[in-house]
Amino acid sequence: MRGSGGGERRANLADVARRAGVSSQTVSRVVRGASVVAPETRQRVQEALEELDYRPNLAARSLSNRRTGVIHIINATPLFGGHARTFLSVVAELTARGYHTSISGASTSTVPAFDELVPLGVDGVVVLGGHANSVDLVSVLHGRVPVVFVGQRHGLPEDVASVAIDQGLGAKLATDHLIAIGRTRLVHLCGPSDWLDAHERRDGFLAACRDAGITPRKVSGRSWAATDGYAAGKKLPADMDGMFASNDHLALGAMRWLADHGRDVPREVAMVGFDDIEGAENFLPPLTTLRQPHQEVGACAVAHLAELIDGQPAQHALLPPELIIRQSTKGK
Repeated sequence: MRGSGGGERRANLADVARRAGVSSQTVSRVVRGASVVAPETRQRVQEALEELDYRPNLAARSLSNRRTGVIHIINATPLFGGHARTFLSVVAELTARGYHTSISGASTSTVPAFDELVPLGVDGVVVLGGHANSVDLVSVLHGRVPVVFVGQRHGLPEDVASVAIDQGLGAKLATDHLIAIGRTRLVHLCGPSDWLDAHERRDGFLAACRDAGITPRKVSGRSWAATDGYAAGKKLPADMDGMFASNDHLALGAMRWLADHGRDVPREVAMVGFDDIEGAENFLPPLTTLRQPHQEVGACAVAHLAELIDGQPAQHALLPPELIIRQSTKGK
């Protein structure tokens, strides 16, 4: 079949269902060999399967006859800030749906074998991504177990479900806000280069500046830590009047450096962070930032995985963050 980009793509359950005039659940039952489908309906579905050259999801088929109620979470990112909130929201949602949970970590420097990643007898896997190398884990899992990837889906197969927060949109909201309050000499304090979220936030900032006709400037950060935000201060241009920091900890460090060097936030430099970490409203001054919908991410990820386990096609969600305006961008 031809995809939206013009290339060929493999037919999925929804395509077969449309061709046969039945629900995706009915197609799934036929593929699994269930006996509850009427003979004439089964024949119509089988004809559609042949016409579309449908190749079934081997992972869904292998688990269709027996389920354990266990979902395995692979954490491929350090658990701090927003990633810790996402992890907790996934666990809470799995518990609310009656699943049992197993958990393991995965190194970002090597890609382990399947048996090292996934214990026996799980119904599906949630991969908590974020680091650039976390996408590589999916190649080990793909086709062997239903999997949902939480994070930017760079290079993922279409039949791997995913949930992500629109980091580029968040960066655009931050940058547009700085421009709207009259700041034109803008700097982005970047997150670490091996994180996909940092790439998205940087690119969103650059695009927003380009759209506004502003020359963007950026300073590279080595980590997400406040200490590196402070250390980056010596590289900041003296004439800047607005900064978008890639996370709240970097913003905190940068604000401390500015204060130590006699520059007032927000009068001289307006500051926007990202994450709305606990306590951001108590920074000095309280920090304007982007709040990420971590609870919604967990609920969406588990719902997508449950659909995959039931033989439904993979779904992809991109959720918007919310701009929270506080005193760090008020006044001039």
